[in-house]
Amino acid sequence: MKDKKFVKKAEYPGGSEALKKFVKENLRYPQEAVLHRVEGKVFLKYEVNDKGKVHSVVVVNGIGYGCDEEAKRIVKLLKYPGQINKGVRINTKFKIAIHFNLPKAKPIQIKYTYTKSS
Repeated sequence: MKDKKFVKKAEYPGGSEALKKFVKENLRYPQEAVLHRVEGKVFLKYEVNDKGKVHSVVVVNGIGYGCDEEAKRIVKLLKYPGQINKGVRINTKFKIAIHFNLPKAKPIQIKYTYTKSS
């Protein structure tokens, strides 16, 4: 049986865990989404060329209120290593879902001071 050699596709350095960490560290929750209490997932597709450059970023299913634009911004920040495939230039297609979850509200502490009235 012959050993088949497949084309090597682009992979994010460090795998999916590193990708999740990058998104979490760089996500800036849009102010409009915070004001309207919007949460959800933005689904995108994009391509990475043989030089590792991200292009053709498209929102497949968005939630609006600035979240779609923020998700696109983050995907455009991704850096992939270049791929050399026996002289063949390959575009690798990816799909990603970026989660927008509002930060948990911190309870407000109120201190009371009682004074005696005369």
